[in-house]
Amino acid sequence: MHIILAILGGLAGLVGAGSFGALLGAVIGILIAEVLAQRRRIAALEKIAGTPQSILSSEVVFTPVADAAVPEREAQTGATSPQRPPQSENHTAPMEGSPSGYQPKTAEIQSTTPFDSFFAGLGTGVTRISSLLSSFFTGGNLVLKIGVVILFFGVAFLLKYAAQRNLVPLEFRLAGVAAGGLVLLAAGWQLRRRVLGYGLILQGGGIGILYLVIYAAARLYHFLPLTLSLAVMIALVVLSSFLAILQESKSLAMAGIVGGFLAPVLMSTGEGSHVLLFSYYALLNIGILAIAWFKSWRELNLLGFFFTFAIATLWGASAYQPRYFASTEPFLVFFFLLYVVVSVLFAHRQPLNLKGFIDGPLVFGLPLVATSLQYCLVQDYRYGMALSVLALGLFYAVLATLLWRRLQEGMRMLTEAFLAMAIVFGSLTIPLALDGQWTSAVWALEGAAMIWVGVRQERFAARIFALLLQVGAAIGFLDAGWYPFGASVFLNRFFLGCVLISLAALFSSWYLEKFRSRLRRWEGFLPLPLMIWGLLWWFMAGWNEADRHFAEEEFVNILLLYLCCSTMVMTMVARRIDWRQLILSQLIFLPAVALAAPLSILAQQSHWHLFAGWGWLAWPVALFTIYRLLFLVEDQWPQRYARIWHITAMCLVLFVLSQEVAWLANKFIDPSLTWQAVCWGLVPASAVYILLRWGGGLRWPIGKFPDEYLGAGCAVIALLLLFWHLWCLGLTGDPVLIGYLPLINPLEMSQIFTLIVLFFWNRERGQREVLRPAGFLAMPVSAGNVLLGIAGFLLLNATAARTVHFFGGIPYTSWDLYHSVIFQSALAALWGAMALVITVWSARSGSRRVWCVGALLLAMVVVKLFAVDLSGTGTVARIISFLVVGILMLIIGYFSPLPPKDLGEKQ
Repeated sequence: MHIILAILGGLAGLVGAGSFGALLGAVIGILIAEVLAQRRRIAALEKIAGTPQSILSSEVVFTPVADAAVPEREAQTGATSPQRPPQSENHTAPMEGSPSGYQPKTAEIQSTTPFDSFFAGLGTGVTRISSLLSSFFTGGNLVLKIGVVILFFGVAFLLKYAAQRNLVPLEFRLAGVAAGGLVLLAAGWQLRRRVLGYGLILQGGGIGILYLVIYAAARLYHFLPLTLSLAVMIALVVLSSFLAILQESKSLAMAGIVGGFLAPVLMSTGEGSHVLLFSYYALLNIGILAIAWFKSWRELNLLGFFFTFAIATLWGASAYQPRYFASTEPFLVFFFLLYVVVSVLFAHRQPLNLKGFIDGPLVFGLPLVATSLQYCLVQDYRYGMALSVLALGLFYAVLATLLWRRLQEGMRMLTEAFLAMAIVFGSLTIPLALDGQWTSAVWALEGAAMIWVGVRQERFAARIFALLLQVGAAIGFLDAGWYPFGASVFLNRFFLGCVLISLAALFSSWYLEKFRSRLRRWEGFLPLPLMIWGLLWWFMAGWNEADRHFAEEEFVNILLLYLCCSTMVMTMVARRIDWRQLILSQLIFLPAVALAAPLSILAQQSHWHLFAGWGWLAWPVALFTIYRLLFLVEDQWPQRYARIWHITAMCLVLFVLSQEVAWLANKFIDPSLTWQAVCWGLVPASAVYILLRWGGGLRWPIGKFPDEYLGAGCAVIALLLLFWHLWCLGLTGDPVLIGYLPLINPLEMSQIFTLIVLFFWNRERGQREVLRPAGFLAMPVSAGNVLLGIAGFLLLNATAARTVHFFGGIPYTSWDLYHSVIFQSALAALWGAMALVITVWSARSGSRRVWCVGALLLAMVVVKLFAVDLSGTGTVARIISFLVVGILMLIIGYFSPLPPKDLGEKQ
């Protein structure tokens, strides 16, 4: 064995590199022989130990083949055997290198992944090649085999030598060699019946010689037209394929294919057309495809794959130029598609217990080799490699889909392998074509797609990988998060990248929520964080655009428009796909709008105008969105939240209207605070009046939620109006344009109007139990009347103070008014008059409590008068106060000398 391989290596080295090459080739041959010998010893030891590793490896990648030792033994002994019938496709034979009768289990085959098959197949492929070399030199008729090989090389060198020396006319040389090839072919066909192995070897040698002759006649001497030579070569391919299939001889097919591939190499002079060369190889590969249609001969497939792409790589490294692209690219695509079909046929033609079994080196090695060669072809073109891998990914995706739909049974492993490569090449497209931001965004979408695949196929690892991919995409996006210079608003890579990352997270959340039953228990907590993550990216994108492209005073308005559009789109989508979590998330919209109102006012520091700039569009759209959202999804929210939304929305609408009316008054009437205060009271009070008068006629929202609008909503407004009354006490009430008149001025008339409206609302809620608010807003009707009475009392006191201020020249401050005798006298007279009215009215109506209030007020007046010093300034005013109070007490004593005896109170 060592001597034979040393001689062969030395001869090969001598031909290629002279004496040094002969020495180097001999050393390499000895090393190869030693490696093969070590493998045989290890295999023997494993067999003795009872743990044959060949069986374990064969369970992964070996394909059932017929026992090749029979023809070799026949050739060695000269015994004859009848021609074996063709082996059925469904027949299961023992694997080469495994014990006789051993059959791998289908479940074990199906449980291996495509990547396991690739690595295991790569290792066992080397083992198979070494075993084939070993069996070639150690089994069968070794002399015959070496003789055919030497004869083939001798004919090749003879043709080349004759062409260079012109010893014999070309026609006779070629005819003689062709005749010799035909004689070998015929002799081998005749001997197949007696010595099958001998005949097969002769047939293979004859076919190889015919390949040499045809190629030399067309390529070197141009005796044959290109069309005719191609036709003859096609015939040889068909003939060799037919003979190999007919005799079930893998060795014949391999001999013919090897001869066909080596013919152009041996006859090459370094010149000629690459189109002719690749056309010739295309014909040989079509023959391999034809054989693969009937037989799953793995070695033949790998042999053709190796020769085709190895020779193509050598030619590309030495002779390719960019101008050859148009004539080279079609051949690369053709060879790639052909071997994809071969790999599918190999998996499909397996026996039943190995159906769908894949050839790892061919399935995974083909795209790697093809993409490497494609890179060399398109490296000078912009986006050339990106488009190439994109097309490759789409091709594998379509192929996986077709296999899954049409050949689903037993083809799962091959389908998953193609799907994995579709994902890999699709992912490679992104960094090859786009920058870091686009790459991260598209990877996030790929993560969402992996979520879909992982849920549908119930693959936990795919779902985890998808989540990690989305997180990594987000980190990568932020790492490359520079904002493009001169970018258009909402039409730039940063905004669109954020939106894509958000959409990926939102889709993942929805799909995991929809198919929660297919997930593991702890995965049920993932949809909510994913939804929050997606919403954060979505609104971060809008925030960034509003901040970078608009002025500071327009930031809130633009962000509010973005928020409105986003809310409506999400709501419609969530209702369409029945995503309850996303519908509930829209509850944050109203608090966000309520927060935007004061922020917008603060941003407009010069004019405090909500409708300034884009506000004229943003705020009407925001208010419309609020009620549109309520109309669409209020029934899908918890009832409590819906009620709070209606109340808050009502208050927000009144706030916006009050603010704008106050701004109009400030701009067109008078810039003083009085007119603005009037607007802040009149607008809410008018709204309450309108609701009381006509609100019941609206079917929605007031007709559907009367308690929220006429009850709790009006209660909130009433409480705010009472605080507004307290605030107005500190205002002078100067109307500027029309002059001040007590009780007949804008501020005090608006206060009186609000008190009247609140009184009627309080009485209405007392008559209708359903309008009584609950919680901290709940208050008896009598208590409400007391508050309104106190507010009216304070209003009259403020009127007296303003009257003294405008007509008596007393400054409108608490200190000056308190020390003013005129104001104190005016209060005494006012309180006395109020006590008269209260006591007389209570006596006639029979209300003891109200009479007591009037009497208490009168007592306060008396105390106040006796506490006044009659000496000093303001004596006349004090005397007048005494006289007025005394007269009032006489009147009270006449009309109501005692409190009513009826202890009941009439309301």
